[in-house]
Amino acid sequence: MYDAIIFDFDGTIIDTEINLFNTLNKHINDKNNEPISIEEYKASIGSVSKELDHKILTALGSELALEEMFKDHYEGTKRLPMKPVVKELVEYGHQNQIKMGIATSSYKEHIMPNVLRLELDKYIDVVKGREDVAFVKPNPELYIQAAHELNVKPSKCLAIEDTTNGAKAAIDAGMDVIVITHDITEDLNFDSLDLLHKNIEAEDIINLYL
Repeated sequence: MYDAIIFDFDGTIIDTEINLFNTLNKHINDKNNEPISIEEYKASIGSVSKELDHKILTALGSELALEEMFKDHYEGTKRLPMKPVVKELVEYGHQNQIKMGIATSSYKEHIMPNVLRLELDKYIDVVKGREDVAFVKPNPELYIQAAHELNVKPSKCLAIEDTTNGAKAAIDAGMDVIVITHDITEDLNFDSLDLLHKNIEAEDIINLYL
């Protein structure tokens, strides 16, 4: 049914979101400042927020402290496994000549160490990141560019996401979307989005849609 699968990265391929949230607040706590609430964090998850970025920078006190926090976060992600549903889909896609890509609101330089660690570079044909577009999710540009580079019509691409911002981006790009949530995104409200499915096992995705 689909000629390509395009995955979000953070929270979808590996569960980086809870690691970032915890690392961020650990560093803020070390500065004896008020932590970022889970509600504030959720509001911008899968996208970017200048307001939240400013609050984080203020809480940490300097650009250097912000860099140290992210360095700590990226080091922590090196221990994270690929999520089982994604692992199964990647293996199936490779075995069945389905093109695969990644569309992330993160900078590529920040995710590529984990892409290489997980050996996804052997299977993923295209990676599109923040530096490739003028606007990140929920704007559809990342998904549109990924489909274009894969040479597949958006309507023939299946997007795998974990957030409302990401799902909206893929839908607005003309793709069908399956959302697989995690601890931070499980209670986000997806009701306004026309999802193909939500929280479904890889075997069922394969049998029903691939």
